[in-house]
Parts: sequence; C-alpha cells; structure tokens
Amino acid sequence: MITKEDLEKQNIQTVDEALRQVPGTFARRGKGWQDTRANVNLRGFPSSTQIRTLVLLDGQDMSSAYTTAVQWSSLAVEDIERIEVVRGPFSALYGGNAMGGVINIITKTPKKLQMRANMGYGKYDTWTYYLGVGNRFWDKLSLQLDYKYRYTSGYPADLARKTAKTGAAPIQVGGWKHTLKPTGTDTYIIGDKGDNSWYDIIGNLKLSWDLAPGHKIKFSTLLDWNEYGYGQFHTYLRDAATGAPVVSGKKVGLAGTGLRFSYLREGNFLSGDGRSHTAIYNLNSEHQVTDTTTLRFHAGLTNQPHNWYTSPDSKAFRSGGVGTLSSTPSKNWDFEAQVDQGIGTKQVLTGGLSYRTGWAANKEYALDNWRDLDTKTQVNNQGGGRDRQFGFFLQDEIAWHPKFTTVIGARLDWWQTYGGAYQETATAPITHLPCRDRWSVSPKIAFLYRPWDWMSWRVSGGRAFRPPNVYELYRTWTSRWGTKYKSNPNLKPEKTWSWEIGTTLKPFKGNVFTATYFENYVDDMIYRTTDPTDDKVRNYNNAAKARIKGVEMEIRQKLDSWLEVFGNMTLINARIHKNPYNVESVGKKLTYVPRQQFNFGVNVNYWKVMGSLLKY
Repeated sequence: MITKEDLEKQNIQTVDEALRQVPGTFARRGKGWQDTRANVNLRGFPSSTQIRTLVLLDGQDMSSAYTTAVQWSSLAVEDIERIEVVRGPFSALYGGNAMGGVINIITKTPKKLQMRANMGYGKYDTWTYYLGVGNRFWDKLSLQLDYKYRYTSGYPADLARKTAKTGAAPIQVGGWKHTLKPTGTDTYIIGDKGDNSWYDIIGNLKLSWDLAPGHKIKFSTLLDWNEYGYGQFHTYLRDAATGAPVVSGKKVGLAGTGLRFSYLREGNFLSGDGRSHTAIYNLNSEHQVTDTTTLRFHAGLTNQPHNWYTSPDSKAFRSGGVGTLSSTPSKNWDFEAQVDQGIGTKQVLTGGLSYRTGWAANKEYALDNWRDLDTKTQVNNQGGGRDRQFGFFLQDEIAWHPKFTTVIGARLDWWQTYGGAYQETATAPITHLPCRDRWSVSPKIAFLYRPWDWMSWRVSGGRAFRPPNVYELYRTWTSRWGTKYKSNPNLKPEKTWSWEIGTTLKPFKGNVFTATYFENYVDDMIYRTTDPTDDKVRNYNNAAKARIKGVEMEIRQKLDSWLEVFGNMTLINARIHKNPYNVESVGKKLTYVPRQQFNFGVNVNYWKVMGSLLKY
C-alpha cells in the first residue's frame, strides 16, 4: 500500500510514478504529463496498453469503454489518501480486466478543517497550481473540494523518422542518425516534431454523509480537461556542401552511404494536437444491517464526451494542409451490490452481483486544413459498438485456526458485445454486426499459514478473463504511411490460469522481508500480427498462448523512528508459448515486459523534514 505520506516524501507528480516502487509493477510513461498512453500493469502482463490490469478510483472503474485506457494524468496526487495494489487474479470480487491484478486509488475524506495550497514553477516554463479545502460538519458530513491546474511548454518529446533506400541524389545531407524500427528494420532519425506542450485542469468533489449509526453514503466526482500540441519542428539534416538546414527534397542522399530519402517533406516532421474531457461520477453506500451483516451498493459512470486528436498528412505544412480528425466519445456505467455476512466469529461469506455496460464510437474525418477543426468534410472511416457484462460472485473466508486461514471463491461472468458496426473507407458501406456473447467461470482459492508471529506463508490460485474492447473489435484504420490496422469482430475473451506462493518474514525488530513466485498461463491472447498475404496489413487475432513466470522480493529495514531503507526486485520471464499466426514468435519474449527491475531507497521523516532518495 502507498500512503499519502509516501507521495509527499517522494514528491510524486503523477500517480503511475508512485507505483514504480511496488514489486511486480511496471509503470510505462514515455514522456511527462503529455503522455496520454501511459499505463501500469502487474505481474508480467504487457504494458503496451492498460487492458489487463484493473484501475479503480474509490471503487469505480476508470478505464474508457473504447481502448480500456486510463487517464493517469487526470488524477491530482494531492487528493489521494492511499493506493492499494492487489497483485494477481485471486479475488472473486473483480471481473474482467483484472488478469494482472487491481489498483484501487482511495481519495481523501476530511475529518476536520484542512486547507492546502501550493504553486510551483520548473523547467520548460512549467507551472502548477493546487488549492484544496475540506471539513467535517456536525460530525456527520464531510466535504472535500480540490482544484489543480498544470501547464508546460514542453520539450521535443517525439522524434521524426524516415526510411531510406539505395539510390543517387543531387543533395547529400548529414545530421541523420541510424536506428531501428520495432520490427528490426532500418530507419533514420531526421529531426523532432517540436516542443510538446500540455495543460490540464482537474476538479474534484467528494461528499461523505453518515446518515445514521452504521449507515453512510459517499458521492464523488472527478472532472479533467487536458490538451496537448506541438511547437515549431526541428530538422537535424544539414546540406553536406553548405551546412544549410534541409526540410524537403524529391531525392535527398545520406552522405557517404549510397542511400537516399525519397520525397522528404515538411509533413515528415509534423504531429497533430489533441484534447480530451473525462468525467467520473461515483456513488457508494454502506449499511450495517445487523452486527454480522453489511450491505454495500455502488453505481458509477466514467464518461469521455470529448476525446479527439488531429493528424497532418505527409504532404501537409506546419501552416496548414490536409489531414484527419479522429474523435471517440465513450461511456462506462458500473453497478454493484454486495453483502458481507459473518458466520460466527471465524467466517465471513461475501456475495454479490455486478453489471457493467459501455459504449464507444470512433469517427475519422477528413480535414481540408489540419489546423482547423471546422474544415472537416467526409467520414474516412468509423467504428463503434457496445458491450455489457453481468457477474455473480461468492467468496468464503474462514479462519480455521489462529494460524490457518482459507479463502475460497468463484465468479460467473456473462459478456456480450452488440450494436457493433464499422466502415473501412469513405466509399464503403457501413457493416452492421450481430451480437455475440460468452460465459466465463473463474474459481479462486487461497491459503494463509502463520506458524509464528514473525512468519507467514500464502498459496493462491485462480482463473481470470478479459473480454476484447471496442477498439479491438470494431476500429479499422489506415496510417498516413499506408499501413492498415484491422479490427476483428470475432475476437474471443482472453483467459489466464495463475498461481503464486509467497512468504513474509519479520526476523528482527524493524525488518520485513517478502518473497513471491508466480506463474500465469494465458490462452487466446489477443495479438496484433502481420497479414501473411500483405505486409502492409496488421490483424488482431486470438493467436497466442503465453507463459509468464516471475519472482518478486522486497526488504525493508527501520533503522530509527525517522529513518528507513528498502530495496526490491522483480524478475520476469514472459514468452510466447504458441502462435499459429506467427510461428517465428514462439519462444520470443513478450514486448513491453521488462525482464529485470530493481528499486532502492531511503525514507526520512525527521522533525518537519520529509524526503526520499530513490533509484529505479
């Protein structure tokens, strides 16, 4: 668990940054606040997207209905009370997308009058403002209000690249740098796309009301507006004869190589703008019906009414020219009812029902001027659909003995996708697709053994599944370089069988050591592959079986009341076990999964001084 004190000591700027120190966690962020595709994944699942780790805000699913992405930058760190991390799919309380585990972010509930304000300035003309106020009234009603604004003019975060072929050219240039594409083929860095600017505004309200003894209700809302853009691009290419910068040319040679760029244009250096608005509404109530019975209800909405970005065409200029606008509004509704029933003093039976439904629709418009949204014309392509998921779960926790506890549970989920439709080109008809559904049964079991106060052992096993999202099912699009990325409306849910064994030791005062070994066996893994008949087409398929094995270890030592040192490591071997669509990938490592991670740190809390020294 990560507390608010941990966030303050480490000067954490984004929530995903705080999770880097948790064993078994990989937080992937390619740049600063501007990275709209930052994600966090657990237990060796690929972190190319957020699809296999469930992220909750006060119990509400934060992910979009389109790609299951989470806007990590939409959370103000100052609003957070703690972050709970549940690694592995071993709880029956969570449904789809929790294959790697669950991250639950708990916001603050004030118990007295508290106010906080801060302002900061940093490199790249970076400004932050925060104002928060909260209080508790009549010992029944708690109210928290927060506002945060951030802006940065940014830095050149995205490089411009171009491939080259053999051939003569009238102009020879230097300044380029050889690199490789993810596929291993050659490409060349020719410049950057300019300073990547960003601003966002975050507003948060949380209301907690104790209706009567044993009865409480909580409502919260999080609103976020953000926008990014790019300044003047920079070319690294210089004329070998004159030293003048080079931006364009029909044939431009790479000095001393015999290679050339064909049709080098200003558009090769451009990137578009983007904007999104996210609103999360969350309602929870808890009712102590009897001394042994507790009822919990939850309803929530994650809404993205605006989520768009522009892309200039390769023939465009910074001042204008044709391009595209991609717009994807989406909504996710969540409902849940849960009962906790104590049976005697040693058993707790938990059961409940959950319902989730989502909608997303993408349209890509042609723009006569990529810098002006009002110039949109035809719809180039579109895709969208709906899904819903109904779940029933039951979990029984029994303390058989002060030293031995078991947790046995199961979850039954029904998933359906419906209302799906797509249009691949402007002249193609809209294709409407039939609804499909799947059932999934996910058993869970865990054993906890505490032979002594200073030692505990745990063994857990379980099954989980992840249904495909709207993007994977219905979104087909073509990049400005001519590569087509195809959806697949016939995708099946992914499944995993997982187990772990671990221990926690407290051999002497102030020392805690934990170690865990885990394995995940993933079937029907959704995988993007190159079409064997056309290397310019990428298809989604339930192509892969994967095997993920890992070890997590952590040690903490309290040296004094104000001083603590810690270190942890994660070792993961994640490989493709079977892939009929790409036999050569069998035995290869899963992408976006680091093989080794190490963290070391010192925490200091002396008098009024708090701080941390960390090394990742």
